[in-house]
Amino acid sequence: MRPWLAALCVGALSSAIAAGAQEPPASIDRGLSVKYPGDRGIERDPAVLFADGFESGDLEKWDEDQAGGDETRVRVITDSKLAFHGMHACQMTATRGKNNGGGLIEWLGEGQDELHARFYVRFAEDAGYTHHFVHINGSPERWGSFGKAGLKPEGDDFFTTGIEPWFDWGNNAPPGKWMLYTYWPDMKASPDGQHWGNGFHPESGVLPRGEWICVEIRVRMNTVGEADGEQTVWQNGKQIGHFTGIRWRTSEKLKANVFWLMSYVTERAFGHTEQHAAKHGLKVNQKTYTVWFDQVVVATEYLGPLQMAERR
Repeated sequence: MRPWLAALCVGALSSAIAAGAQEPPASIDRGLSVKYPGDRGIERDPAVLFADGFESGDLEKWDEDQAGGDETRVRVITDSKLAFHGMHACQMTATRGKNNGGGLIEWLGEGQDELHARFYVRFAEDAGYTHHFVHINGSPERWGSFGKAGLKPEGDDFFTTGIEPWFDWGNNAPPGKWMLYTYWPDMKASPDGQHWGNGFHPESGVLPRGEWICVEIRVRMNTVGEADGEQTVWQNGKQIGHFTGIRWRTSEKLKANVFWLMSYVTERAFGHTEQHAAKHGLKVNQKTYTVWFDQVVVATEYLGPLQMAERR
C-alpha cells in the first residue's frame, strides 16, 4: 500500500510566524500563459514540466492515480457546462463512510529550485470543509515526502507545502479560506510536542462555491546556508500572499519534485461541517464532497490565468 494517506495530519495545526508577508498588487499579473491562448501548445514550452486540461478524456498523463481507477472518487467528466475550458474536467468526490476522495501525483524527476503550479478549481455548491488539498513536495527519494505527518524535516530529507481551504475551527464558513500548510526545518511544534504542518495565511476571503477559481502556488528553494526561500500564492492572477525567509533545505539534493493534486476529506472534516451548520442554524446533508479541477500546468516560471477563455 502506498504511504500517501499516512502523510496527512490528524493533529492540531501549529501557527507559523512568516517573515516578509507582502501586500498583493492591485493589478493582475501576466505570465507565461499569455503566449498560449487557451493553453494551446503550452506543454511544449521549455519552462513547462507538466500540463493537463483533461481533454484526452482520461488520466493517462498522471504518474499515480491514488483512487486506483475508482471513478466514484476520481474521474474525468465530459460536460462543457462543468469544465472551465473545453469539454472535460477532473472530478474528485469523497463519499462519507466509504472513502476520503482521491488524488493524482506527478513525479518531476530530480526536481527544481523554483516551481510553479497553476490549476483551476470549482467547489460544489454544497461543499463543506476538507482535510487536505493540493501540495508541492520535495525529497531525494520518490516517496520520501510521504508518511511524515507530525515530523519535522531535517533539511535534507523532505519538505511539503499545500494550498488548502482552512476552516479555522469553524470560524471560516465552508469551504474556508486559503492557507499554506507547510513542513520545513524551522517549523514550530504543536502543544502536543509533535510537528504538524504550520500555517501561512494569504489575504484570502472565504472561497466561493459553484464558480471557478484560478490558483497558482510557487515554491522557491533557499540557498543552502541561507534562509532566503519563498512561497507565493496567486488567486485569479492577483498575488494574495508572499512569504519569505524560509529555510527549506540544508542540502542541494532537496528540490521541489512532486506535484500532488488532491482532495482529501475525512470523517472529521464532515463532522466539522455539520458542527458549523448547527451553530449557524443551517441545514446540511453532508454525504459527499465534490470538487472539479481543470487546466493544470506545472512550470519553472510564473504562468498566470488561462488567456482568452470565458469563465463560467
